[in-house]
Amino acid sequence: MKNQLFNDFNSHSNEGWQRQVINDLKGKDFDETLNFTIEENFKIKPYFDSVDLNKIPLNFIQYSQIQGIVKSWNNREIIEYKSEKDTNQLVVSLLGIGVNSFLVDFSGFFEMEFEVKKLLRNIKISDTTFFFKVENAALNLVKELQIIAPYHWKGGIDNDILGRYFKTGNYDINQWIEMGEIIRIVQKFNSFKTLIINSHVFHNSGANVAQELAYTLASAIETIDKISQQNVGLPEIIQKIEFSISVGTNYFVEIAKIRALKFLWTKILMQGYGLNEQNIPVISIHCVTSSFYDAAITPHTNMIRVTTEAMSAIIGGCSSLSIRAYDESFQESDEFSRRISRNISTILKEESYFDKVIDSSAGSYFIENLTFQIAEEAFTLLQAVENQGGIIEAFEKNYIQNEIKRNFEAKQDSLLKNESIMIGVNKFRHDEIPFINEKMVEKKQSTIGFDLLTDLRLSQIFEK
Repeated sequence: MKNQLFNDFNSHSNEGWQRQVINDLKGKDFDETLNFTIEENFKIKPYFDSVDLNKIPLNFIQYSQIQGIVKSWNNREIIEYKSEKDTNQLVVSLLGIGVNSFLVDFSGFFEMEFEVKKLLRNIKISDTTFFFKVENAALNLVKELQIIAPYHWKGGIDNDILGRYFKTGNYDINQWIEMGEIIRIVQKFNSFKTLIINSHVFHNSGANVAQELAYTLASAIETIDKISQQNVGLPEIIQKIEFSISVGTNYFVEIAKIRALKFLWTKILMQGYGLNEQNIPVISIHCVTSSFYDAAITPHTNMIRVTTEAMSAIIGGCSSLSIRAYDESFQESDEFSRRISRNISTILKEESYFDKVIDSSAGSYFIENLTFQIAEEAFTLLQAVENQGGIIEAFEKNYIQNEIKRNFEAKQDSLLKNESIMIGVNKFRHDEIPFINEKMVEKKQSTIGFDLLTDLRLSQIFEK
């Protein structure tokens, strides 16, 4: 029946379609009218067909997607640590309403200023994925876990040494020694990640998707190099890596960005490190909706933004997802806003059935080509960083910062000129209450000879 149906239609070539469109345009230029640009370097044509798939390494791209694909994602709640009792009660209460993964942020706490046993009361980290975001005493934390939880662990230690360096300028090479020791202790726990490579530091400073991928992968390569020097084997290092990626508002681009990350990571491991298919572990990708595109004016529009960001993350193939509250960037979020953000993920799973199809974007002529296009641009930028001696040397030369700054200024200029639209900011704006931003971030002046990266928001220039 299917074959008979398609026999009723004549096939048309790309060239034939284009001739017809040119005729219908009645003298208008085809390229100027229908081709468009996304980000800065990606020129997109208006029409793709199966022939376009023959121009890209489709089998390898799709292989890399299946390597890391999960049918369903974890809902990872990010919690700012207050006290052992308060944090514990919050985690236990959230377990009953759809949250199945946690990241507790201990930033600002030094040494072991909390009792792990009290924090994890009635919580078993063999059943519940639990991440600890720490800046100090990661090794002491792991040793404490050995005592109170002598069973298999799920979750990890979020202690991004390079990401913190790029934002604060604080860098202690002894931390690599500590991370090497941690990996040796937790090696038997395959589901416990200790090397979190995040893109947030680049994304939130204004990087485009190719820059974000390139600098994140360069950070991963630098991390492998530093941990390898601690007598830890490559397979053991790779097993402990998780990527934490910001997801922005450009729907199809963000889907392709996550897919391009999987493609490039597989390519690097196979061609750069000589691993074969059997030696490559499933890639773990934690996606976080973007703070860069949050707006403090007409703030409820952020709910729309985080919804499309969440959809991009899921279709792209994230392992876990954190949806930020719509008001988190500019004030203390209340229970209502946090509940709304949690429900977005629940609705996408339980009512929109986003977990029913594995790699739902596979075979899309547009997305497959966009994936490869982003990957090629990101790989070119990655090579440029490596040619400068790696991510640390490139950063200390201000190369990374200058490239990101140039892109941020171009994005902001486009918004100011109304060449790009941000709903509630430069179009359809409605200020429900007089604007008060409780979380304005002042840019820190660097005293160490190079610039630091700062969390920015694209709409800030309008928030006056």
